[in-house]
Amino acid sequence: MSANGSAAIEPRLCHVRKTPDFDGYGFNLHAEKGKPGQYIGKVDDGSPAETAGLKRGDRILEVNGHSIAGETHKQVVARIKERPDDAELLVIAPARGTRPDLDVPVPEKTPPPSEAPRDSPSPTEPPKLNLQMTAAEMRAHLAAKKKFDPKKVPMDLRSKFDIVKKL
Repeated sequence: MSANGSAAIEPRLCHVRKTPDFDGYGFNLHAEKGKPGQYIGKVDDGSPAETAGLKRGDRILEVNGHSIAGETHKQVVARIKERPDDAELLVIAPARGTRPDLDVPVPEKTPPPSEAPRDSPSPTEPPKLNLQMTAAEMRAHLAAKKKFDPKKVPMDLRSKFDIVKKL
């Protein structure tokens, strides 16, 4: 317990080891808009990530002993992949009062209209990612999608003329 009576959040080291019966580590990595760092998204059931103790919403502090502060998503992925069979992730659980289900915002007290923030998201802002799918489900979903090639769509001469005319 900390001095103010709340439980202190301690970082924990999770050693994720690949297993022959599972493809990959079994977790999604993502960044949150407006928040620095990389976070653990969906953790697959029975995965090496689950076995190592990774939880949805954990923030990654270090990968294989190296701080990832200021690194891009691509750099963090490269650090995780630098060892072929394992990765050591120093993570910290989300702060108390925040939700680990990353696609649902934490409800806040609504301020009176006079105090409403002016930089609130506009209704035209794209929706947040839904990370409910496991990595395996995402791969299967993408593989099952039909490939669309606009060059193979039959088009009459008049339509082609209209397109070129607009250019």
